[in-house]
Amino acid sequence: MQSSVSTSIPTSTGGGHAVSEGLGLWEPKRTLTLEAARKHSARIRVLRKLLILMATALIAGVVWQFINQPRGFDLVDDPNESVRMVNPKYSGRTNDGLPYYLTASEAVRTAAASTAVNLDLPVLNFFREAGTPPSNVTAITGVYDDVDNILNLKTDVKLSTDDGYNCESSRAKIFNKDKRISGGEPISCTGSFGTVNGNSFTITEDYKVFTFADGMSAQITREAADGDTSGPSLGFGGNEPINITAKTASYKAAVTTLSGDVDVKQDSTAVTSDNMIIYRTKASGEDGSLKLGPITKIDAKGNFLYVTPDRRLSGKHGVYEREKDIITVTGNVVLNQGPGNTIQAEKLVYDMKKKNARLGETECGGTGCDDRVGFTFRPNNNR
Repeated sequence: MQSSVSTSIPTSTGGGHAVSEGLGLWEPKRTLTLEAARKHSARIRVLRKLLILMATALIAGVVWQFINQPRGFDLVDDPNESVRMVNPKYSGRTNDGLPYYLTASEAVRTAAASTAVNLDLPVLNFFREAGTPPSNVTAITGVYDDVDNILNLKTDVKLSTDDGYNCESSRAKIFNKDKRISGGEPISCTGSFGTVNGNSFTITEDYKVFTFADGMSAQITREAADGDTSGPSLGFGGNEPINITAKTASYKAAVTTLSGDVDVKQDSTAVTSDNMIIYRTKASGEDGSLKLGPITKIDAKGNFLYVTPDRRLSGKHGVYEREKDIITVTGNVVLNQGPGNTIQAEKLVYDMKKKNARLGETECGGTGCDDRVGFTFRPNNNR
């Protein structure tokens, strides 16, 4: 008996995916209908236009920003443009080959002054001569020319040297190569020469010669151990302070040169002249510094005048020698020892201990003129 199996196959074309699946067949699913595809394309076009508009706006904004921003590429000569350095250190050598060192807390170099550096709290260390400890100068502010090696200091300038000199001023100009200092402002110094004040100053010859100008004053103080103070003296052998005034004074070791209205006083004794050179003893201290002792000689020229309470001696040129205790006066000499006791001569040598004088070409008026060779001066209270 023959059997048959019939299979019915759906013929409907509207089944779509259901028909294919019923037959066990696979086909891609259509995710979009034609209408949906059209809508999707429209959205893409809108988004594309929107993006183009946004990009155009962004580019326009960048261009506008670029056009309107300051032109930063133009070179401008700004004199206030500066370079700042912290804890700078400069060094060099003087003309005699010794080193010097300049430091500061801060340095500023401006474009307007390319060779000048403005310094805060500058400190200069230098050597006056080989083998000595360093000396130094400090100030609040300064300007350093690192080409010419010149340092201009301002405000609270203080100098300390290895041989014991200490000076203060408001300004100072230091020539590092030449080892000299100048200043047009008042200065005050202390050291072995005493205390000195001047209205201007220079320090030259390896910082060893101090010159005070435009009016100066000084005071020399001594200790009793400086020398023998017994017996008669000009006054400069005692321990009282010696006060000096002049237009200019130059101190070089144990020699002091004074000029212009020179006036030297100690207690009730005074010596004045146009120019004067004062010599003092000198010795080296334990630390190597120079120690000055008593005055040993005074050489006064031009309108020499020596005054004590009981005598007045004048002439063109006077020389005091403390070791010999004599005063030698030449040129129109006039000696007055109280009323009625006057001597005139071209030369007079007065012995301070013996209180007598040797005269030359004498013209004497008053009591005691009979002894023309050895004239004896009698104190006023013995007359």
